[in-house]
Amino acid sequence: MRSGFKYNPKYNLAVLTCVVLAVYWPILGNDFLNYWDDQWYVMSRYTEGGLNLANFRSMFSEFYAGQYSPVNKLMYLLIYSVFGYNSMVFHLASLLLHAACVCLAYIIILRILKYSGENTVIEPSRNMVIERSRNTFIAFITALIFAIHPMNVESVAWISASKIVTYTFFYLLATCTYIIYIDRKKSLYYILTLVLFALSFGCKEQAVTLPVWLLMLSLLSGRTFKDRKLWAELSPFFALAIAFGVVTMFSQASNGGGVLSDQAAYPLWQRFILGCYSLVEYFVKFTIPYNLLYFYPFPMGIGEALPSWMLLYPAIIFVIAFSLWSYLKKFPFSVGLLFFLIHIVLVLHIVQMSRLVVFADRYIYLACIGLAFIVAWYLVAFITNNKGIVRKIFASCFVCMTVCLGTYSNVRCRDWKDTDSIKKEIRELIKKRKDYVPPPEIEKLMEEGKKASKESAMNIVADMVSERRLVSEVVVERWLVSEAEPSQNIEPSRLTQQIGGLQVESAMMRWRVAPAKTIEKTHMLCKLINYQFLNFMYHEQKVFS
Repeated sequence: MRSGFKYNPKYNLAVLTCVVLAVYWPILGNDFLNYWDDQWYVMSRYTEGGLNLANFRSMFSEFYAGQYSPVNKLMYLLIYSVFGYNSMVFHLASLLLHAACVCLAYIIILRILKYSGENTVIEPSRNMVIERSRNTFIAFITALIFAIHPMNVESVAWISASKIVTYTFFYLLATCTYIIYIDRKKSLYYILTLVLFALSFGCKEQAVTLPVWLLMLSLLSGRTFKDRKLWAELSPFFALAIAFGVVTMFSQASNGGGVLSDQAAYPLWQRFILGCYSLVEYFVKFTIPYNLLYFYPFPMGIGEALPSWMLLYPAIIFVIAFSLWSYLKKFPFSVGLLFFLIHIVLVLHIVQMSRLVVFADRYIYLACIGLAFIVAWYLVAFITNNKGIVRKIFASCFVCMTVCLGTYSNVRCRDWKDTDSIKKEIRELIKKRKDYVPPPEIEKLMEEGKKASKESAMNIVADMVSERRLVSEVVVERWLVSEAEPSQNIEPSRLTQQIGGLQVESAMMRWRVAPAKTIEKTHMLCKLINYQFLNFMYHEQKVFS
């Protein structure tokens, strides 16, 4: 890069959109994940309910499986009303929304860089100066990393996770309209920001963090905590956030979870350790996106002792924060890290919420923009302030890294082809364990139990799970299918809610029927599986390596 090089922003948005399409095009050939939530979250009575007032009223007034996401349901309804259950169209919607989020991130980062200084951006530790004309390059690299990072594939490639992309789209739009309001002070943009905030929450509850982010954005623009007008402007947003938080608590309680329920939960001190563990894992997997899985269960069950190795994580965070404090409190670390923490804090388990996983790739979708900003800023600073062979080598390494990330994400999109492809790695991990029970052995035991009674067969499987002997999910599904009775029809959405969060319900969903007694027995089995069988897979730290 020559010292006089000026990065032309004219085609940046078009280039970013093309990159997104090039990386994510394989998802257009993917199917619905009929064994992992799509069969109940996407194919619901709301999706099939038609474009009528009764269905709209149900979507916006009812909780569904402990969630409140009417705007996302409305998107499914519109797609289904025109194209039916065409998986390509559903995936195309997620792809286009992701491209839009990438472009919005680019625009927002440009504005943040403008707020950071009129003419220059100074690196605190080495006093390196980057001309303001380089800001477009920093914003481009930030958006590029956000666009192609493998951890974001889950949010785009999994149709049921589209609520992550839709909430982020409205969230970033709200950020843009608020920036315009800061600059122009026109009430229209203020009202638009409020509306977009409500739409974002209508997709996913994590949108409640918007007022905190808007406060941070206002401070970056030069306003101060003492500005009473600022607090007056933001008070409606905080009031809405509180109201939305209450709605979230009631929605989770409707399904027996969250802080308002009597559901057993981890004590606060354990949730703090789990939060530290999750935070470190997010940093590590963002830096080295290796061994990404669709499911990361808790390392122990509720009421069980915390593994001793997990006590290291608070210490790791403390040591890193203490060592890098001089960097963390200055730009760009302060901005990028605060953005990341604001948008990840709700999924760190410190606040009790209904979660079956200790962390998930999709939870970092919006938050990773902050980490990408830090990487982009230092990358451009280093390239700009070095010359000759050093600059060329470093720039070449970054290009190679970008190609590798894009390639990995492209391959990861193919992993989400269907349920079998995404669960392949987990199933292989199960089979490698010494206590794995092969399907023939389970089938033999279950057949012996059926000779006495069907309930005995279920008890045998439940006993094996409670004894921490690993059960093949395929065999359990076969048993459920054998119990299906066409004469007793049950609404699929209600059936899935009662069964639980594991893929076992998929067999019933295919037949759309099941006797009431089978539902009760399956619910018992799934609870055992969720909190013992799946958790046990990750009891040993080596599984994460």
